[in-house]
Amino acid sequence: MVGVNEKNNFIYFTAALVLLLLTSALVDTMPAGEGRLLLRLIILATEVVAFISLDFGTRWRRFIGLMVLLIIAASSLDELTSVTWAPTFGLLSLLVFFLGIAYGVSRRVLFSGTVDFNTIIGALAVYLLIGLIWATLYLLALEFFPAAFNGMEPEIWSDNFSNAAYFSFVTMTSLGYGDISPALPITRALAYLQAIVGAFYMAIVVASLIGARTTRVHP
Repeated sequence: MVGVNEKNNFIYFTAALVLLLLTSALVDTMPAGEGRLLLRLIILATEVVAFISLDFGTRWRRFIGLMVLLIIAASSLDELTSVTWAPTFGLLSLLVFFLGIAYGVSRRVLFSGTVDFNTIIGALAVYLLIGLIWATLYLLALEFFPAAFNGMEPEIWSDNFSNAAYFSFVTMTSLGYGDISPALPITRALAYLQAIVGAFYMAIVVASLIGARTTRVHP
C-alpha cells in the first residue's frame, strides 16, 4: 500500500473498518449469495489492510497471516460444505482477529506519550474494534442459542452481521432503541458488560490524552 507509514497507518486501517461496517449494511439489500460473498471479501480485505498498515513486528505479521488463512478456510467450509461447525469456526476466527488487532493497536495508541491525528484515529479504531468484538460475540450466542435475542432471528451469520453490529454499537453508546433486545441471561450479561467496557474505554482515552498533554507541557 503506497504511502503507508507510522504517521498515517491507523487512518488506513480505520477506513477499512468503516468500509466493513458500511458494507455489512448493504448486504441486506443484495441477493443472499452475493451479499454474503461481498461481506466475506471485505472482511478478507480488512485483514490484508491490517497486514500491510499495522506492521508491529514479525510475530504480528505471522499472526495476521494466520488469521487470513483461517478466515479463507472458514469461508470455504461454510460456502462449499455442509459441515455444521463451520459457522462457529468462522466466527471464532473472526473474534480472535478482532481481539488481536484491538490489543496491538491499543498498546500503541493508549498512553503512548504522543497525541497527533493518527493516534486519535487509532483510538477510534480501537472503539470500532470493541463494537465488532461484541457483534461477533452476539453472533456466536445466536449460533448456540437461537432465541438469544428479540428482534434478531437466527440466520447465516454473514446475513445477520449488520444486525449484530447495529445492536452492538447501539448498546455501547447507550442509545437502546429497543428494536433488538437480549432475551436470555447470557446475552443480557454480554450487553451490560459491553456498556461497561465502552464507558471504561472512553475514560481511558480521556486520561491518555490528558496525560500526554500534561507531559508535553511539563516535561
